[in-house]
Amino acid sequence: MTDNIKAIFYKNIALLEQTDKAICYFREQQNDIALGIIADSIGLIRNSIESIIVNREYFQLVSTDSVMEMLSAILESYKKGDYILLADLLELQLISFIIGVQELIMSREEIAFEEDDYQENLNMLKNNCIDSDMLLSDSIDPQELLKEGYRVEFSSCGLMTLAARNEDADFYFHTNGRIYSEAFMLARHWYKTNVNKYVIYGLGFGYHIYELISLSKRSEIIIYEGDMNVILLACAFTRLKDIFDSGRVKLVYDPEFNKLEDRIKSLKKNEAFYVHYPSFQNIRNKKGSLLLKKYVSFHIS
Repeated sequence: MTDNIKAIFYKNIALLEQTDKAICYFREQQNDIALGIIADSIGLIRNSIESIIVNREYFQLVSTDSVMEMLSAILESYKKGDYILLADLLELQLISFIIGVQELIMSREEIAFEEDDYQENLNMLKNNCIDSDMLLSDSIDPQELLKEGYRVEFSSCGLMTLAARNEDADFYFHTNGRIYSEAFMLARHWYKTNVNKYVIYGLGFGYHIYELISLSKRSEIIIYEGDMNVILLACAFTRLKDIFDSGRVKLVYDPEFNKLEDRIKSLKKNEAFYVHYPSFQNIRNKKGSLLLKKYVSFHIS
């Protein structure tokens, strides 16, 4: 992949993240928050579209005129204050267009495991793990982990999602579509203004944690995870370091669930405990399943 196409690809991931949040706030008529996001994103929207037009021979998606018409309609509805139309244009036109761009890039390019990214994630994780017994491999062969029943796939937005198999059940940890939109919804459900510490079971690929950090500007988050393979795959296929950059997130590797059991018993009034349901499905430890079963809202045994 050329540097130019790579830049477009990763900028589009950021654009989709911000646009989905703006749409959500517009639908709730929290227009002041939505407008703040759009104001910060207008340059990103314009830059992304202009970059795609400059590289139109590569993309060949739609005509330049139609792309510019879409951008003009978005800017016009923004200026007029027609926020219902603006949300529609963002959701039905811009997001659909950007996802088409992402899917085209993924169909043409090989976006492989990057050893440097893995090492960067690993170093950040080692500095933010409060379990000194957690052993993290300095080298990894993702193919070996994938042979054990895990699958890593691109979602339509360009981020990786994870799937696994536990006994006879197959399941995904994150959507195959707009990952940050899903993660934002979950984080908003968990977020409480009176909570200053979140205890979360389930790292997954960290997207829900990233959004919770963004919503809760001062709270601390402690993540408990029982599956080392999930931790290693997250290091290999995501920018996991981003959730630790705030200095407010710590990870506890707890395959026997003893530490988590003790932590749940000591929860305070200003602390909250939540379980990431796909991570619950992935538990291979009977004690862990029994411990957390009552904390998931729906489970078929």
